Amino acid sequence: MGYRLFYWPFRGRGEQIRLLLNELGQEYEDVHVDKERDFPTLRRQGPGTLYFGSVPMLKDGDFRLVQGPVIMNYLGRKHGLMPDEPGEAARAEAMVLGAEDMRMAYFRLLRDDERSEQRKSRFLELEWRERWLPAWDGLLEINGDRGFLVGPSLTQADVAVWDVLDAIVTRIDGAGFAESGRVGEFYESISTRPAMAAYLASDRRLAMR
Repeated sequence: MGYRLFYWPFRGRGEQIRLLLNELGQEYEDVHVDKERDFPTLRRQGPGTLYFGSVPMLKDGDFRLVQGPVIMNYLGRKHGLMPDEPGEAARAEAMVLGAEDMRMAYFRLLRDDERSEQRKSRFLELEWRERWLPAWDGLLEINGDRGFLVGPSLTQADVAVWDVLDAIVTRIDGAGFAESGRVGEFYESISTRPAMAAYLASDRRLAMR
Protein backbone atom coordinates (compact mmCIF):
# COMPACT_ATOMS: atom_id res chain seq x y z
CA MET A 1 0.00 0.00 0.00
CA GLY A 2 1.27 3.44 -0.90
CA TYR A 3 -0.32 6.45 0.73
CA ARG A 4 -2.54 6.51 3.80
CA LEU A 5 -5.20 9.21 4.00
CA PHE A 6 -6.67 9.93 7.43
CA TYR A 7 -10.06 11.63 7.40
CA TRP A 8 -13.62 11.32 8.65
CA PRO A 9 -15.80 8.60 7.03
CA PHE A 10 -17.48 11.00 4.59
CA ARG A 11 -16.37 13.17 1.65
CA GLY A 12 -15.70 16.61 3.12
CA ARG A 13 -12.19 18.00 2.74
CA GLY A 14 -10.79 14.54 2.14
CA GLU A 15 -12.65 13.92 -1.11
CA GLN A 16 -10.50 16.14 -3.33
CA ILE A 17 -7.47 14.12 -2.18
CA ARG A 18 -9.21 10.81 -2.89
CA LEU A 19 -10.20 12.08 -6.33
CA LEU A 20 -6.65 13.15 -7.11
CA LEU A 21 -5.11 9.88 -5.92
CA ASN A 22 -7.54 7.95 -8.11
CA GLU A 23 -6.84 10.19 -11.10
CA LEU A 24 -3.12 9.59 -10.55
CA GLY A 25 -3.62 5.82 -10.29
CA GLN A 26 -2.00 5.77 -6.86
CA GLU A 27 -2.74 3.07 -4.32
CA TYR A 28 -3.86 4.40 -0.97
CA GLU A 29 -5.54 3.32 2.22
CA ASP A 30 -8.56 5.42 3.09
CA VAL A 31 -8.33 5.45 6.90
CA HIS A 32 -11.71 6.46 8.32
CA VAL A 33 -11.10 8.32 11.56
CA ASP A 34 -13.72 7.81 14.25
CA LYS A 35 -14.21 11.13 16.05
CA GLU A 36 -14.73 9.55 19.47
CA ARG A 37 -12.39 6.57 19.29
CA ASP A 38 -9.49 7.46 16.97
CA PHE A 39 -9.24 11.22 16.85
CA PRO A 40 -8.29 11.83 20.52
CA THR A 41 -5.43 9.31 20.16
CA LEU A 42 -4.13 11.02 17.02
CA ARG A 43 -4.28 14.44 18.68
CA ARG A 44 -2.40 13.21 21.74
CA GLN A 45 0.49 12.21 19.47
CA GLY A 46 1.10 15.92 18.96
CA PRO A 47 2.29 17.95 15.98
CA GLY A 48 4.51 15.13 14.74
CA THR A 49 1.30 13.43 13.60
CA LEU A 50 -1.38 16.12 13.23
CA TYR A 51 0.46 19.44 13.00
CA PHE A 52 -2.51 21.45 14.23
CA GLY A 53 -4.75 18.74 15.63
CA SER A 54 -6.91 18.46 12.51
CA VAL A 55 -7.50 16.20 9.52
CA PRO A 56 -7.11 15.43 6.64
CA MET A 57 -3.64 14.03 7.09
CA LEU A 58 -1.70 12.24 4.35
CA LYS A 59 0.98 9.75 5.28
CA ASP A 60 3.61 9.10 2.61
CA GLY A 61 5.99 6.60 4.17
CA ASP A 62 7.31 8.30 7.28
CA PHE A 63 6.32 11.73 6.01
CA ARG A 64 3.08 13.24 7.30
CA LEU A 65 1.34 16.27 5.81
CA VAL A 66 -1.85 18.11 6.76
CA GLN A 67 -4.07 20.85 5.27
CA GLY A 68 -6.07 19.80 2.22
CA PRO A 69 -4.80 22.43 -0.25
CA VAL A 70 -1.17 21.75 0.69
CA ILE A 71 -1.68 18.01 0.26
CA MET A 72 -3.18 18.64 -3.18
CA ASN A 73 -0.22 20.76 -4.24
CA TYR A 74 2.26 18.23 -2.81
CA LEU A 75 0.70 15.40 -4.80
CA GLY A 76 0.47 17.55 -7.92
CA ARG A 77 4.14 18.46 -7.69
CA LYS A 78 5.29 14.93 -6.82
CA HIS A 79 3.38 13.26 -9.65
CA GLY A 80 4.01 15.75 -12.43
CA LEU A 81 0.71 17.63 -12.56
CA MET A 82 2.15 20.89 -11.23
CA PRO A 83 3.29 23.18 -14.07
CA ASP A 84 7.06 23.62 -14.37
CA GLU A 85 6.99 27.36 -14.97
CA PRO A 86 6.97 29.17 -11.58
CA GLY A 87 4.21 31.61 -12.48
CA GLU A 88 1.94 28.85 -13.76
CA ALA A 89 2.69 26.75 -10.69
CA ALA A 90 1.77 29.68 -8.45
CA ARG A 91 -1.49 30.17 -10.36
CA ALA A 92 -2.37 26.50 -9.86
CA GLU A 93 -1.69 26.78 -6.13
CA ALA A 94 -3.77 29.96 -5.93
CA MET A 95 -6.71 28.18 -7.56
CA VAL A 96 -6.48 25.30 -5.08
CA LEU A 97 -6.76 27.92 -2.34
CA GLY A 98 -9.62 29.58 -4.22
CA ALA A 99 -11.42 26.24 -4.21
CA GLU A 100 -10.92 26.09 -0.45
CA ASP A 101 -12.43 29.58 -0.06
CA MET A 102 -15.47 28.40 -2.02
CA ARG A 103 -15.62 25.25 0.10
CA MET A 104 -15.70 27.37 3.28
CA ALA A 105 -18.63 29.34 1.88
CA TYR A 106 -20.39 26.07 1.04
CA PHE A 107 -19.79 24.60 4.51
CA ARG A 108 -21.49 27.61 6.09
CA LEU A 109 -24.65 26.67 4.19
CA LEU A 110 -24.89 23.27 5.84
CA ARG A 111 -25.86 24.58 9.29
CA ASP A 112 -29.47 23.57 9.82
CA ASP A 113 -31.21 26.43 11.63
CA GLU A 114 -33.97 28.96 11.07
CA ARG A 115 -31.76 31.02 8.72
CA SER A 116 -30.50 28.16 6.56
CA GLU A 117 -32.79 28.86 3.58
CA GLN A 118 -31.98 32.57 3.74
CA ARG A 119 -28.25 31.81 3.68
CA LYS A 120 -28.64 29.49 0.69
CA SER A 121 -30.67 32.04 -1.25
CA ARG A 122 -28.13 34.77 -0.52
CA PHE A 123 -25.26 32.47 -1.51
CA LEU A 124 -26.88 31.64 -4.85
CA GLU A 125 -27.54 35.26 -5.72
CA LEU A 126 -24.45 37.02 -4.39
CA GLU A 127 -21.66 34.42 -4.30
CA TRP A 128 -22.49 31.60 -6.70
CA ARG A 129 -23.81 33.68 -9.60
CA GLU A 130 -21.86 36.92 -9.05
CA ARG A 131 -18.54 35.71 -7.67
CA TRP A 132 -17.66 32.07 -8.15
CA LEU A 133 -19.14 31.18 -11.53
CA PRO A 134 -17.75 34.37 -13.18
CA ALA A 135 -14.35 33.76 -11.58
CA TRP A 136 -13.96 30.19 -12.82
CA ASP A 137 -15.49 31.10 -16.18
CA GLY A 138 -12.99 33.94 -16.60
CA LEU A 139 -10.03 31.80 -15.56
CA LEU A 140 -10.99 29.10 -18.05
CA GLU A 141 -11.23 31.76 -20.76
CA ILE A 142 -7.88 33.32 -19.79
CA ASN A 143 -6.33 29.87 -20.13
CA GLY A 144 -7.44 29.78 -23.76
CA ASP A 145 -10.57 27.64 -23.37
CA ARG A 146 -8.45 24.52 -23.25
CA GLY A 147 -10.74 22.82 -20.74
CA PHE A 148 -8.32 23.27 -17.84
CA LEU A 149 -7.67 26.10 -15.41
CA VAL A 150 -3.90 26.30 -15.87
CA GLY A 151 -1.92 25.23 -18.91
CA PRO A 152 -2.76 22.60 -21.52
CA SER A 153 -3.37 19.63 -19.23
CA LEU A 154 -4.89 18.60 -15.91
CA THR A 155 -3.44 20.02 -12.70
CA GLN A 156 -4.39 19.48 -9.08
CA ALA A 157 -6.30 22.77 -9.29
CA ASP A 158 -8.79 21.25 -11.73
CA VAL A 159 -9.53 18.41 -9.32
CA ALA A 160 -9.85 20.70 -6.29
CA VAL A 161 -12.26 23.01 -8.11
CA TRP A 162 -14.26 20.14 -9.59
CA ASP A 163 -14.75 18.61 -6.15
CA VAL A 164 -16.28 21.69 -4.56
CA LEU A 165 -18.37 22.45 -7.65
CA ASP A 166 -19.72 18.92 -7.38
CA ALA A 167 -20.55 19.35 -3.69
CA ILE A 168 -22.42 22.58 -4.32
CA VAL A 169 -24.49 21.48 -7.33
CA THR A 170 -25.32 18.21 -5.56
CA ARG A 171 -26.33 19.64 -2.20
CA ILE A 172 -27.63 23.16 -2.85
CA ASP A 173 -30.95 23.37 -4.66
CA GLY A 174 -30.82 25.93 -7.44
CA ALA A 175 -27.06 25.75 -7.95
CA GLY A 176 -26.19 24.87 -11.52
CA PHE A 177 -24.24 26.01 -14.53
CA ALA A 178 -26.95 27.77 -16.52
CA GLU A 179 -25.10 31.08 -16.16
CA SER A 180 -21.81 29.60 -17.37
CA GLY A 181 -21.72 26.96 -20.05
CA ARG A 182 -17.93 27.14 -19.88
CA VAL A 183 -17.89 26.00 -16.24
CA GLY A 184 -20.52 23.37 -17.01
CA GLU A 185 -18.36 21.96 -19.81
CA PHE A 186 -15.35 21.94 -17.49
CA TYR A 187 -17.34 20.07 -14.84
CA GLU A 188 -18.52 17.48 -17.36
CA SER A 189 -15.12 16.94 -18.96
CA ILE A 190 -13.36 16.35 -15.64
CA SER A 191 -16.08 13.98 -14.38
CA THR A 192 -15.84 11.84 -17.53
CA ARG A 193 -12.08 11.30 -17.44
CA PRO A 194 -11.70 7.48 -17.27
CA ALA A 195 -10.07 7.21 -13.84
CA MET A 196 -12.34 9.87 -12.38
CA ALA A 197 -15.50 8.29 -13.80
CA ALA A 198 -14.48 4.86 -12.52
CA TYR A 199 -14.02 6.20 -8.99
CA LEU A 200 -17.27 8.19 -9.06
CA ALA A 201 -19.17 5.04 -10.04
CA SER A 202 -17.43 2.81 -7.49
CA ASP A 203 -18.52 1.77 -4.01
CA ARG A 204 -15.35 3.38 -2.63
CA ARG A 205 -17.03 6.77 -2.79
CA LEU A 206 -18.46 7.80 0.56
CA ALA A 207 -21.59 9.69 1.48
CA MET A 208 -21.33 13.45 1.09
CA ARG A 209 -22.57 14.79 4.43
